[in-house]
Amino acid sequence: MAKKDSKIVIGAKEITKGVKAGSIKKVIVASNCPQSAVGKLGNVKIDVFDGDQTQLGTKLGKPFPVAMVGFADIYAELK
Repeated sequence: MAKKDSKIVIGAKEITKGVKAGSIKKVIVASNCPQSAVGKLGNVKIDVFDGDQTQLGTKLGKPFPVAMVGFADIYAELK
């Protein structure tokens, strides 16, 4: 259940793979993202979103909760 395009990656497994491969440089996690998932990210820039998973999903235009979103660009921002 992961979504990939040129800008973002959604899905904890895909983000973890991307971090290990070096293709994900920055991850934004929801405030209620499980710490076990955050702990698997390793050495990557992590920002905490001020809202919960439902709010992060809405911010991304998704009709479902999103625990974390990965970016290939370290300077990427949510719009």
